[in-house]
Amino acid sequence: MTHNTLLLFSHPELMQESFLQTDLGKLYQAIPFDALAEKIQATRHSLSGKGCPPWFDVKGGIALQILKHYLDISDELLVERINTDWCMQLFCGISLKPTERIRDKNIVSAWRVFLGKDMDIEGLQKEFASQWKPFMEHTHIGSQDATCYESGIRYPTYVKLLWECCESVYKIMQRERRILGIRKSRCNFERKKKMYLAYQKNRKKSRRKEKKLRKQLLKFLCRLMNLHNDFSAKHQVVLSKRKHNRMKVIAKVYEQQHGKAYGEKDAKIKDPIVSLYKPYVRPIIRGKEVKPVEFGAKVNKLQVDGISFIEYLSFDAFNETTRFSEGIFLQRKLFGKCTHQSADAIYATNKNRTYASSHGITNQFYSQGETKN
Repeated sequence: MTHNTLLLFSHPELMQESFLQTDLGKLYQAIPFDALAEKIQATRHSLSGKGCPPWFDVKGGIALQILKHYLDISDELLVERINTDWCMQLFCGISLKPTERIRDKNIVSAWRVFLGKDMDIEGLQKEFASQWKPFMEHTHIGSQDATCYESGIRYPTYVKLLWECCESVYKIMQRERRILGIRKSRCNFERKKKMYLAYQKNRKKSRRKEKKLRKQLLKFLCRLMNLHNDFSAKHQVVLSKRKHNRMKVIAKVYEQQHGKAYGEKDAKIKDPIVSLYKPYVRPIIRGKEVKPVEFGAKVNKLQVDGISFIEYLSFDAFNETTRFSEGIFLQRKLFGKCTHQSADAIYATNKNRTYASSHGITNQFYSQGETKN
């Protein structure tokens, strides 16, 4: 280690000054961490002072999420980088000693869950707009568009979903039996597992084979659920809140898939569940050539001077054309004025045209009756 490096680490003031000159330091200065932290509920330790102090405070938890998306790396790799990079440590408001290491690989996801519980998106965006407004030029011009923030789930199929349900019920039931000291139940689980894996190994999965396996898994899932209900009633088993919610989701999946398999031909499932572990995710029809369907939250976003703000977010599909006036209202709320607004052709409804004209807002909607090139 050179003399200059030792001098830097022995003087916190020089270290902070050197950090602010880096790219991370410039990003740090552009984010109103203090104002954002006031919008987030305080941690249990900061309120009571009891227990082991956490590595990060609320500002550090926010910084972790920003670093993850800025660097586009996994949670585990981010923790490793923080352990060895003093700039990232200062960005998160900590300074580790040479012998200290953060060993909790789940700390990033834990903070993500904590921040997401009661996050006020509108209030946080207002703080960002107040911080950045003096440096923005064209705050009176806006643009709206819809997009989808995809969730990290595997591509869903009916067979995969049904097998996940079967596997989950089987594991819950076997764990209860193990706790009570009862032998495993005989329910042909291994045989069904071999059938599922054999189907998955096929390069070409015909609709006939898929439909046949789907019906077999439905019958097997029904049998497992009945076995679990009988076992729970006989031995007075009380499930935890998490497992109880899981069983409710599985029952809903069974109801939807049974109606699809044995109901009317080509019947569509209303609000289909596509992930057992994220039951709130719905398929969003995008109509794009590369990705006709996406799975995640649909967002109507407002872009002002190159910076995007979330106007509306929902895991259920919605018609973005109905959010045009709300987007203009958001721009006026954040920046005080809106004279120009652009959007895709789908936004050019009669209602939106009338609203823009009555409020003196210039738009790029093509004239009605005019042929589009």
